[in-house]
Amino acid sequence: MKSSQRILMILAALIGTTSIAIFIFQTTNNSSIALSEQWIVTDVVDGNTLTVRQTDGSQMQVQLCGIDVLEVKQDKALGQPLANEAKQKLQSLVAAADSQVIIIPVQKNSEGRTVAEVMAHGKDDMEISFQEEILKSGLAKIHESGIKCPNHSAFEQAQKLAIASKAGIWKQSN
Repeated sequence: MKSSQRILMILAALIGTTSIAIFIFQTTNNSSIALSEQWIVTDVVDGNTLTVRQTDGSQMQVQLCGIDVLEVKQDKALGQPLANEAKQKLQSLVAAADSQVIIIPVQKNSEGRTVAEVMAHGKDDMEISFQEEILKSGLAKIHESGIKCPNHSAFEQAQKLAIASKAGIWKQSN
């Protein structure tokens, strides 16, 4: 195994561990949504928006906190394929989680959507951050909107991995 691949694997493990630690100790400023409840994903709207349903039947749209998925209007040549790929990545994460996710709300955006971190239980009950996975794939950039996501530092590390491996939007970058 090349040393650069080994370093990337070690960084990925550190990011996962850091994310779990931050998740455990982080609180939210929106106490109206219970953190421990499982939500069911009913629709993947695009590469960073989900529709979720709670066990009582209430639904809401959730925008993934801290990431900006390239859209067609931003770059027609690159935008469409990567926007579709980001949506497919999010759909595959939802499918792997059996549509059950953990929502960590941060705030509401101007459109009334809940901006939140979205996670699922992975192997050995490890938390899988949807944002980190999309960032590591190079299908999004960190969105500096002033909204402080609980796992922002883990997102930065995931983006660094994507840049180092020239994944997705970083293929053309210097």
